[in-house]
Formats: sequence, C-alpha cells, structure tokens
Amino acid sequence: MNRARNTVQLQKIREYLSGVKSHPNAETVFNAVKKGIPSVTLATVYRNLNKLADSGEILRLEVNGEYRFDADKSMHQHAVCTECGGILDFMDVKLGEEMLKKFKSKEFMAEKVKIFYEGKCRKCSSKK
Repeated sequence: MNRARNTVQLQKIREYLSGVKSHPNAETVFNAVKKGIPSVTLATVYRNLNKLADSGEILRLEVNGEYRFDADKSMHQHAVCTECGGILDFMDVKLGEEMLKKFKSKEFMAEKVKIFYEGKCRKCSSKK
C-alpha cells in the first residue's frame, strides 16, 4: 500500500480547515498556513488540498468558477451568496437523506447528494 506522507504542510492545512467555517479558497489557506510556515509555496498548498479532496478527507466545492474547501464532511447543504460569494452551511441531515430516498433509477445508484442554495446573504441583502 502506497501511503501518502503526512508532512508538516499537510497537517497545518488540515488544522486550518478544521478550524474555519468559511469554505476558503486555496489562496486563503495558503495565506493562513504561510504565517506558521513561511517557506510554504502556493503550489504545495494546491497540491495538498487536491490530495485531501481526492482522498475524500475534505470537500472540494466549485463555486463561481473557483474551488473552495470544507473539512466538514457531514451531510449538509450550502447556501451561496451570488453577490459576495460567501458560503454558509445549512445543516439539515434529513433533507439530504430524503433526497437520496426519492432518487429512483435503474441505471444509476446514488450514494451522495449535494444541494446548493443560491441567493443573497443577510449582509448583501441589506445593501442598497
């Protein structure tokens, strides 16, 4: 079995993602990790984020043409602000479970459901 190395950079990326709910992009993760590891490169952060996403350890969300990352893999939905691009978690486990139950197809077996709500967050809605 070929196990991936658990580097300091990889560990710091995991720690950062576990501590935020903001669904950061790679550059935001890079800027945060760089504070503790000044020698880290943006390419290293991208490579490790993709490694974590490809292994299923984190979620990779494509929003408005860029990837955002989420360490919370529990069944939940995302509300995306079309103005500022902010992402909020919507924690309704039953909704996801119900959608999976309702999906019927002889040609396909659904295992996961991803639900994105689009609209405006409270801050953007109050702008005039």
